[in-house]
Amino acid sequence: MKGLFDLSQRVALVAGGGGYLGEPVCHALAAHGAHVIVADLNLDAARRVAQGADKFGSAEARQLDVGDEASIVQVIESIPTLDALVNMATFSFGKELDQITAEQWNTGLNVTLTGPFLLSRAAAERMPQRGGSIVHFASMYGLVSPDPRAYEGICSPNPPDYGAAKAALLQLTRYQAVFWAKRRIRVNAVAPGPFPNPQLQTDARFIDRLSQRVPLGRVGRAQEIAGAVVYLSSEAASFVTGTCLTVDGGWTAW
Repeated sequence: MKGLFDLSQRVALVAGGGGYLGEPVCHALAAHGAHVIVADLNLDAARRVAQGADKFGSAEARQLDVGDEASIVQVIESIPTLDALVNMATFSFGKELDQITAEQWNTGLNVTLTGPFLLSRAAAERMPQRGGSIVHFASMYGLVSPDPRAYEGICSPNPPDYGAAKAALLQLTRYQAVFWAKRRIRVNAVAPGPFPNPQLQTDARFIDRLSQRVPLGRVGRAQEIAGAVVYLSSEAASFVTGTCLTVDGGWTAW
């Protein structure tokens, strides 16, 4: 039973691993034995996270533009074998419903939806016969709409292109899980709830508004997302595919 979460001899690529939530995910995967490839458009951020992960295990940094198919191909072809892929990369201009242009909408979907589709398809070809694991990062806003009142007077609400892309990722998760099951590739999603970025964490009024909406009475801590990824990437979830693990303190439960 102690080996359920053991990722020794496994290679895990974390796309968007240089971000706020990517760092604890990469550290946790390394701590459980995986060799972690921290891939991010920001190479300096990827290197910083990889250096931190080295304290727990083995890691390296790669530059990856998920919005560029050539970049995806270059990175994936440089990896001889891959056991786990975690898709965390996302982008949005942050424009509200009545402000976003068609070009901005398409750019957001290209990185947040099309990029993970192309990346996961390429990664699946690198997975061994024993199979592998793909974890797409969705969002609570792929399940429910943002409440504009939580953002009023503080910042713009979560943008519509982000939520639409994350909702589509959930369907992509189900689709890939069914079609790749014969190849023993498990595909699941994680839907983080209120995990405000470090800049917004300093706004006590905003944190209080979010916390009041959460049954557990607080927002999430970055490290609290990591366990879900380790679980879905490990043998502990060997019979789990096509599902979404929601880590939101109960936000979507009411």
